[in-house]
Amino acid sequence: MEAVPLTAFLDTHALVLLGEGRSERFGTESRRLLASVEIMVSPVVLFELHFLYEVGRWQVDPDRFYADVLSECHVRESPDPLAAVVREATALAWTRDPFDRLIVATAMLHGAKLVTKDANIHEHFDGAVW
Repeated sequence: MEAVPLTAFLDTHALVLLGEGRSERFGTESRRLLASVEIMVSPVVLFELHFLYEVGRWQVDPDRFYADVLSECHVRESPDPLAAVVREATALAWTRDPFDRLIVATAMLHGAKLVTKDANIHEHFDGAVW
């Protein structure tokens, strides 16, 4: 029997959906998981929101949105040292997306599931859930 995780991490897309109140867009498995565990996020998600804002793909103030999601949706930011996350991420050569590598690495450090719709992550990370 598979152990039930105590936490689940959100990737950037999942954090945006949660923050926009569009939880119906989550898959059945991720909705079940998010209703039963502590929800966490890597601070790399905030960094990716800033990047998306800078290139014009995100129109909302990243700092305010992120802070609001953390407080209103009871999401906790992971306090992992950057060095530990980077060391974990170096082995994830299946993607060239540095944000994905760091976000997946953070979930891996915790032995946690990652709520993501990203097909590439699902193909390579057993902890991916949607």
